[in-house]
Amino acid sequence: MTITHPHHPLFGQRVEVVRRRRGVDPDLIIRLADGTHAAIATSLTDDLGITGPDPALAGPLPLLDVDGLRRATEFIHHLRQTGRFPESKPTPLVNRRDPP
Repeated sequence: MTITHPHHPLFGQRVEVVRRRRGVDPDLIIRLADGTHAAIATSLTDDLGITGPDPALAGPLPLLDVDGLRRATEFIHHLRQTGRFPESKPTPLVNRRDPP
């Protein structure tokens, strides 16, 4: 994984990911050249991978191409089957015409 944020002191350097922490912008625990560990936001790197116990989460997830949309659909289907995502019900259409 490479540090891509232009103002980060390790910009352009490749580092080893030791583990990932969850969150909106998940942290990566990385191993520095001297062997110590540090945390860095995933958004500061070229790491787009989402990992986890679910196979639908493995690898990069580009949401704006057909394959990414298919994988997102499969993931939501998986969450629904495991009871971790609510079923949606269609919202009735409302006639919004002004009264005469």
